[in-house]
Amino acid sequence: MIDSSTPAPDPAAPPLLEVRGLKKSLGGKTIVDGVDLSCGAGEVIGLLGPNGAGKTTTLRMCYGFLRPDAGSVRIAGHELAAEGDAARRALGVCTQNDSFDSDFTVRGNLVQNARYYRPKIEDLSARIDALLSQFGLTEFAGHKPEALSGGYKRRLMIARAVVHRPQVVFLDEPTTGLDPQARVGVWELVSQLRAAGMAVVLTTHYMDEAERLSDRLVLLQSGKVRASGT
Repeated sequence: MIDSSTPAPDPAAPPLLEVRGLKKSLGGKTIVDGVDLSCGAGEVIGLLGPNGAGKTTTLRMCYGFLRPDAGSVRIAGHELAAEGDAARRALGVCTQNDSFDSDFTVRGNLVQNARYYRPKIEDLSARIDALLSQFGLTEFAGHKPEALSGGYKRRLMIARAVVHRPQVVFLDEPTTGLDPQARVGVWELVSQLRAAGMAVVLTTHYMDEAERLSDRLVLLQSGKVRASGT
């Protein structure tokens, strides 16, 4: 269960996410050009920018889906390029698109995802029960993901991203396409991740969402950081 009573993070502690000088070109075009990011425990960083600004490409390099042409990523003190297993064990990812396994139920998707991680998750059954309750999914535990509404699919995606108790969570446009009520539900979950002491990095096109959720904002344009701050 996500514990919202976690004490406030120590501002002197090193960041859980440290990104330095990330660069990436695709098809001969520079997509990300020297991006620096950091995010501490209990902090939410919002990445803003127009389509094509490099937000998703930056996130994909941060969680290891893409290899950067230059730069470095450290997750919870582990260099992603050199200590990939340890770094990935400490991060969770919720992508833009739903990527469930339709052969399994809601609970089954959490179980199967959890089995990828080493060391194994202690008390996995209890952990999943707690997440289902926390994310309002208990009554749908035996359903296939396709039966869920858009908002509850997003809840399941985020639950799956944190089933292994990561320290850093990446959320790529977590509320795109949701109705206002479902968006507010996802906002509450993001606030719970922060309260649990996780470092959260999210991309969004919604200014109200960025304002409500983020402790700091980073504005990307043409692959560069153009502005950052509160």
